[in-house]
Amino acid sequence: MTMCMPYMRGPTPLSRYARSLGVQEAAVEAQPLLLFPMYTVPLEALMQMSQVVPHEELKEKGILVEFDPSMGHAAFVSHQWVDSQHPDPEFKQMRVLQDALKHAMSSVEISLDVVTATVMPSAKSLPTSKLCSQPLFLWYDYFSCPQLENQAGGESRPCLSKAIDSIPAYITKCSFFFALCPVLENPSGSRLLTPATWAERGWCRVERAVHELGPCESWILIRSSIELELVVIPAVSPVGCLGGRPPAEGQFSVASDRRKLQPLLEEALKRKLLLLLKAQDFVNYRLLLNLQGIHLRGFPFPRHLEPIPGFQAEDHANVPDRSASVLVAQFLYQNGFSSVNETDQAGWSPLHYGALRGDVSLIQGLLMKRADPNRLTKQDQPSVGLPPFSSALTISVCFKHNAAARVLISAKAQIEGGLLKPMEFAAAGDNPEGVQLLHEAGGQLHVRSVMGFTALEIASCRGAASAMLEIVRLAKAEQLDFSGALWCALALKAEGGTASIVGWLLEHRADVNQSRNPWHSSLYGALACTKALQHRFGQQSKATRQFYHMWGATPLVMAMLESQYEGAATLIAAGAKLELCNSRGWSAADFIREQSVPDFLLQALAGNLEECKRVSTVAQSRGYAEKFC
Repeated sequence: MTMCMPYMRGPTPLSRYARSLGVQEAAVEAQPLLLFPMYTVPLEALMQMSQVVPHEELKEKGILVEFDPSMGHAAFVSHQWVDSQHPDPEFKQMRVLQDALKHAMSSVEISLDVVTATVMPSAKSLPTSKLCSQPLFLWYDYFSCPQLENQAGGESRPCLSKAIDSIPAYITKCSFFFALCPVLENPSGSRLLTPATWAERGWCRVERAVHELGPCESWILIRSSIELELVVIPAVSPVGCLGGRPPAEGQFSVASDRRKLQPLLEEALKRKLLLLLKAQDFVNYRLLLNLQGIHLRGFPFPRHLEPIPGFQAEDHANVPDRSASVLVAQFLYQNGFSSVNETDQAGWSPLHYGALRGDVSLIQGLLMKRADPNRLTKQDQPSVGLPPFSSALTISVCFKHNAAARVLISAKAQIEGGLLKPMEFAAAGDNPEGVQLLHEAGGQLHVRSVMGFTALEIASCRGAASAMLEIVRLAKAEQLDFSGALWCALALKAEGGTASIVGWLLEHRADVNQSRNPWHSSLYGALACTKALQHRFGQQSKATRQFYHMWGATPLVMAMLESQYEGAATLIAAGAKLELCNSRGWSAADFIREQSVPDFLLQALAGNLEECKRVSTVAQSRGYAEKFC
C-alpha cells in the first residue's frame, strides 16, 4: 500500500478528517462478526494428508486448531468443489495445493503475471520468506466448517450457517489468500474446472472481494503444482487477472445469497475507506471511493458512501448552474481537491477520478469548470490496473462508462491519446459499445499500439468475447490477423486460453502452428530482449522465463508456458504439433515432460489425442454458444 501525504495548497476537510481518525480507532478497526470459531489446519498436518475428510473427523482427531493471530499466519483457501457431494473425492485438487506450497517454500519469490510485470513497474513480487516467517495455518471450507450436522434429513444446520456467515471475519484474519484453481475434470468427466470457472462462482468472487478490501490486497493464484502467481490488480478492474467480475454478477446456487451479500460488501467498503483515511493514503482512498459503483454493480439500490462529513450545499446557492456547481463542489470536497485542475501525488486530476466513477453529470460539471479532457496521469495504478499516461477517456471506456466517454469525446478528448490508446482498453475491458463509439470517432482497429498489438489481439488475450465480435463486425476481414490473435490469447493471459476463445479463433482460420517473435514493435522487442537476457544471466522470474522462451514459439508452446491446459487441449485437437520447437530448442512436448500436467496432455504426448478432443468438447460446451452466438 502506498502511503501518501496530502499534496495540496492547504488543509482540506479530507486531510483534517483523516487526522481526526486517531481518536476513532475503535470504529476504524471494527472487524466483521465472528459467529463460529476459526478452525484451521496447521501446514505440517495438511502436507501429510492423503484424503480430504470432513471437519468433524479432523476435530475428533485433534488436527484442527482454533486460530489466533498470536500463533502465526493464516491462509484462506478459496476453491471450487470438484463434485457436488464432495470437494475433492480423488484428492487431485488438494495434491496440487500440497505440491504448490512445497514449490513455493523452495523458491525465492512468487512472481507477478507477465502482463502486470510488464506494464505496472511499481507492482512487486512476493518474497516467499513472508510465507515462511511464521507458522502457517490454513482455512479450507470442508475442514473448517461443520459438514455432517443433521445428515439424517433435517434442514437446520445452525453451526454451518454461522460458519458461512463468519467467512468475511475469517478472511480478514488471514495474512494470505490462495485461489486453488488447477485445471481438473470432475469424476464423471462432464465438467472441466479452470481458473475461469472459479472466477464465475459468486461465492468465490465474494471471498476475493472481501480479501481485496482488507489490509492485504494481493493474493496468490495457484494454476498447477509449480505455477503460482501474485495477483495485485483487483477484480473490479476489467484488465486485471480474472478481472471485471463484481460479486453480484457471479453465479449463485442459492439466489438469496446474492441479496444478503450487499450489506456485507458495503460494510467492507466502509472499513477499507476509513482505514485508508486513517493511514492518510489519499490516492488509494480516492480510487476506492470512486470505484464503489463497480464493486456494488448488480445489487439493487447500492448506496454511495461519502465518508467526509460537513459538506454544505447551501454554500453554493448563488452560483450559475447551481446543480452542476453543487455536484462538482461535493465531489471535490469528498476527494480532497481544491480545484478541478489540481493533481495529487499520483498525477491524477479530479476528471480522472470522475471518469473512474462514471457519473455523466459530474463529468459535464467538471468540463464546464474547464477541466482538461486530455490531461494524462503520471503514474501506473495497480489498484485499478491502469498504466501511466492514461487519459480520462481511457479510464471511462476501460470501466464501461460509455455515456461519460461520449461526453469526453464531445469535449475534444483525443481518441489516440495516452501511452496506451483508449481503443486498447475498450478491447481489454470487453466493452463492445466502447469499441464502436471510439471507431465512429476515428479510432483505429487494425493499427498496432506502441507495444505492437492490435485491438483484436488485446481482446483475445483478455478473453473479451463481446469485444472480439464487435471488432470483427466493424473491421475489414483482411485487416485482421486471427493467427496473431490466437498466439496472444495463449501467450499473455489465462482468460484468453479458454477452449471457447481458442475454438472461435480457429474457426476464423487462425494458423494453429504459426510461431511468432516479439519484434512486432521495437519497444516490445527491446523489452523482450532485456527480459530474455535477465533470464539467461540468472535474474529469473515467471515474466523473464516467458520472454526467454517467446522467440519462435507456437501458440501451443505459449499455452504450456502459461499453464493454459484447456486451450492446449483445443489446439492439440485441432492439429497443433507437439514437437515444433521455439528458438531455444524447446517444444511443447518438452514442457509437458517438465511439468505436472493433466492426464489428457500426457495421453497426447503418448500419441492418443482422443482425450484432448473430448476435453475440448466438454470445455467448449460450457460457454461457447453463450459467448459467440
